[in-house]
Amino acid sequence: MSQHSYMDEAGNAVFTSHYLKSRRHCCKSNCLHCPYGTTVKKLGIQFRDFSEDSTAEANVILSSFQKNLDDLKNYTVDNVKFIILKEKVIGLFAKNHIVIKELYLKEHFRDQDLSKELIESYFFA
Repeated sequence: MSQHSYMDEAGNAVFTSHYLKSRRHCCKSNCLHCPYGTTVKKLGIQFRDFSEDSTAEANVILSSFQKNLDDLKNYTVDNVKFIILKEKVIGLFAKNHIVIKELYLKEHFRDQDLSKELIESYFFA
């Protein structure tokens, strides 16, 4: 695939935010990688707890930052959460009681303006 799309786990071609942004308009189809914020505004962001069963999934996300779960040892299991958009895990974060301290997004989601502040607004709402 190219910078315009990639294959997901199910073998479907998925348009990247880079490609969608190059079109210069939002199609309002709730694209997974919508660079205009339409999908997040309409469907919101969900969260899933970290568990021992999700260690491998977390390490895959962290590995692209040259980190692993040992780098999050200052946080309790309750303070590490997965970020979900359209039923897909898009990243994870570590938090304290009032703010997100560390945010790790999968590569294809890093240029969608999914900031700590935006994610906090959904998580701490």
